[in-house]
Amino acid sequence: MSDRDETRPGENQAVPDAPIVPSTPILPEVPNGSDAPIVPETAIASGAPILPETAVASGAPVLPGAPTLRDAADASEAAHAAPEVEPLEATGAGPTEPPAPDSAATPAAAPGAALANAAKLPKASKEPKPAKPAKPAKPAKPAKPAKAAKPDKAAKQVTVPSERASTGRPAASTPGGIRRSAARTGLRIATSVVVLALGAATVGAAAVLSLPTIAAGVPSVVVTPTASDQTRVCPGPYLGQADASAVSSTGAPSLVSVGTPTLVTGIVPKSDKIVTSTLTSPDARSGPAQPTELTAPGSSGTLLGGSQSQQIKQPDVTGLASSECSEASADSWIAAGSTITGRTSYLVLSNPTAVVSTVNLSIFSEAGVVNAPGTSGITVQPHSQRALSLAGFAPNVVSPVIHVQASGGTVLASLQQSVIRGLAPGGIDVAGPTGAPALRQTIAGVQIVSTSAIAEQAADPASADLPAALRVYVPGSAGATITVTMKSETLGVADTTANYSATGGVVTDLPFPSVTDDTYSVIVSSDQPVVAGARSAVVSGGTDFAWYQSGPPVSGTFLFATATGPSPRLQLVNTGNSDAAVSVSQSNNPSAAPVTLTVAANSAAGVGLSTKTAYTVVTNQPLTASVGYLGDGLISAFSVSPASPLAAPLTVYGG
Repeated sequence: MSDRDETRPGENQAVPDAPIVPSTPILPEVPNGSDAPIVPETAIASGAPILPETAVASGAPVLPGAPTLRDAADASEAAHAAPEVEPLEATGAGPTEPPAPDSAATPAAAPGAALANAAKLPKASKEPKPAKPAKPAKPAKPAKPAKAAKPDKAAKQVTVPSERASTGRPAASTPGGIRRSAARTGLRIATSVVVLALGAATVGAAAVLSLPTIAAGVPSVVVTPTASDQTRVCPGPYLGQADASAVSSTGAPSLVSVGTPTLVTGIVPKSDKIVTSTLTSPDARSGPAQPTELTAPGSSGTLLGGSQSQQIKQPDVTGLASSECSEASADSWIAAGSTITGRTSYLVLSNPTAVVSTVNLSIFSEAGVVNAPGTSGITVQPHSQRALSLAGFAPNVVSPVIHVQASGGTVLASLQQSVIRGLAPGGIDVAGPTGAPALRQTIAGVQIVSTSAIAEQAADPASADLPAALRVYVPGSAGATITVTMKSETLGVADTTANYSATGGVVTDLPFPSVTDDTYSVIVSSDQPVVAGARSAVVSGGTDFAWYQSGPPVSGTFLFATATGPSPRLQLVNTGNSDAAVSVSQSNNPSAAPVTLTVAANSAAGVGLSTKTAYTVVTNQPLTASVGYLGDGLISAFSVSPASPLAAPLTVYGG
């Protein structure tokens, strides 16, 4: 028995009720030289069902794997009236061992061998066609197998495809092959499910687990530039109108210096030196005093400060004017002055730099923007000062606000004003820059006094500007809703609050609510950015007035100086939510004991000072500060500004 004809375990399947016709002969193998068609061994090895001789002789096509054995047996039984015999087991996948070539056919011959031998018979040797038997009932259709090539009617070989011949596996159409195919399919599905589950688990774990991160910081270098010198400008002496006859005959400047201001400076540490120089004044004739420039080395930690004050008592000019020596700026605002009858205002522009400054002015009034020639392209030479009559740009303006913008060199803008009420002098003052437009402005130390006497005099139109007032400008067309809170520096006095509406694009003077005489810090809160300043007056022992500016908060350590004037006082306001611990000491007198105080959160406080003294203040919370003077017939104040941050370290990032 050859190896290829061996019956493999699991390949023999019983075909029930498949009778074997005894009279069907098993023909011996025909030599290759004969004309009989040859069934290749691959057809036998494929395990296809083998039909008896009568089935082959009938000319019916042989389909591999088709369940036609019973049909063929029934047809043979009807033709020969053969007795029914016991069914034999037949292989479902391959033939059993065939008998010897010379042995007689036996009922035990495998149907596969019978089909092979029957296929070798020529078509002409088939038996006469018996009477057509009754058509048997069709069996249930099996799974549709792959189509086999139809046998040629003449002498073509009957080819039975075999999966085993090409792959070595059982044919998929056999029951064993079907089970194996199903097993393989199930295995593939199970493998796919496992792979998908593993993938989902991996994604889920990546989402839950903390994955390592790699972060690279932006390359940067902290650079501390060489500190530039600190420079501050003191406005200089008060300016008045020169004699008209002298001006017309000689062509001299129309302005003249009036008196000499007291200038006090301070520097910390004392080892550093202050360099002073003067500015030229082409618009005013030279007098005993000139505008002053203060310069200190730019070493880190150096504090520079100074202020000036000037008391004048003449038939047509009287009062006290004080101002801080401040740093120049490219953009500043002035909320002060008036140009109506009896009010004289000069806009003073001081350029402490070595570069020509070109200045443009924007002037706003109670009627809106003032369109005036000559307000743009104003030239201020290096280390010089220009003094311009505000009435020349905006005559008959009750409440001016001025926006000063400089290109090239920076300038310190200030405004000098004097008042004559009827024939009597009504005071003088110098107003410095106020805060730029913002939703919140803080004005420290507004001194409100003589309220009853001022109310009586205010009935006269010439004294209509005596009562204390808040000047507000709202840039743009939108109106503003404003809340004004007044905080007394006297402990136990409740805040006073008032609400106002201000029209956009115009300047409005708002009266303060009725309060008792005291010093108040004024907090202006608005739903639109505003520019703000304040004015107050005194009429006891003489008449004078003062302008107050909104100041920036100062923190850490800062320096200021007092000049001459009655009862100088440091005014502090804390708008934060934490108490401020404050120490005030004399800069030039280390032996003097410092004054310590606590400025409670959202409150104001004051400290008495000495004249002509520089002070160093240390605070752990930002504060807004001002210095005020108040006496009989005299009143004045100025805001304290922080030192320049030009020497602060810079962080440079690589590009």
